[in-house]
Amino acid sequence: MIVNGKPAEDFAGTLLEYLQQHGYRHDCVVVERGGEIITHEQFACVQLQADDALNILHFMGGG
Repeated sequence: MIVNGKPAEDFAGTLLEYLQQHGYRHDCVVVERGGEIITHEQFACVQLQADDALNILHFMGGG
């Protein structure tokens, strides 16, 4: 699996589980897989595969 352009461990589970395990707030990210944006409503349904390439954009506030 590739995450943000870097090799990552293969993960057996859903996208939501992956995000939670890696400390992402699922309500503050946008995820693209294989050229398609995955909606927040789909996170719990999307099963990750070994050949997935994910781009995870995490929004941060600040001033």
